[in-house]
Amino acid sequence: MIRSACIAVIASATLTSIAPGQTKPSARSVINGGFPLVSPSAPVILFESNRSGINQLYLMNADGSGQRQVTQSTVDVSGAQWLPGGKSFLYTTTEGDQSTVYERWPDSTRTRMVRKFPGRAPRFSPARDYVLYDVGPWTAAHLVRTDPRGLDPRQMTDNSAAVWLGVWSPDGRRIAYTVSSKTGMSIWVMNFDGSNPHQVTHLTPQQGAAQMPAWSPDSQQLAFQANATTPRTKATLWIVDLRTRGAREVLPHDNAYRDETPSWFSDGKRLAFQSNRSGRMEVWAVNTDNSDLRQLTGRR
Repeated sequence: MIRSACIAVIASATLTSIAPGQTKPSARSVINGGFPLVSPSAPVILFESNRSGINQLYLMNADGSGQRQVTQSTVDVSGAQWLPGGKSFLYTTTEGDQSTVYERWPDSTRTRMVRKFPGRAPRFSPARDYVLYDVGPWTAAHLVRTDPRGLDPRQMTDNSAAVWLGVWSPDGRRIAYTVSSKTGMSIWVMNFDGSNPHQVTHLTPQQGAAQMPAWSPDSQQLAFQANATTPRTKATLWIVDLRTRGAREVLPHDNAYRDETPSWFSDGKRLAFQSNRSGRMEVWAVNTDNSDLRQLTGRR
């Protein structure tokens, strides 16, 4: 199944995954809905699907209604990122280790190419004054920060462990990312300038490998997924409070399905996520107190 340890999924710009111990993406799998991204300003959700054979972006209302395709690329697209205000979003196509970022206005047919970057999974800061991307082989990747023109590149993480997918906090002050080392996977946070890198998740091997951080709207919490090694078909959602360092599981289960890739609703009380709990990967939503679980895509 796709996205079993999704740190490298967006980075590879394909619907594949790298599980702990793997060194390259696994075989491509078909999904109907995945990688949801809730708008910061409107009750709408972007999500990815390769239902047409090519990975494209779709848009729907927060209740799952009104689904429509919003990209018509001839190659796979991924890595959607809403810009502040929610008027437009960015997405990426990747060839080798070079990424091309596009901006799309969902209320029109307007799309423009923003820039090419020599790395994977580029992410603009909220003020669009910096860009982060992954560089290096999967087993030794690190984060690089540049200005929006791709100038003045600076390595932000050292080479002591593999690092993937830097995610900017909504206030632009911090960056969350996944670290893979000999002791396992964990979520780390650093300041926007690379100072004060520190681990914020401390799960046991039985609880799973922490990855795919998503910032809450107030920049005080991180939702993430934890992929189990036994069974390898299990993943659960977690939330860590960065003020207290307390972590709790959302929708805890011991079943052979994966709840993954969380995204916060703007009220900070609900999460969208992808799950194959219905037998096929779809987009779901749930309150952070575990109530009101709903399937949003692929409802029969």
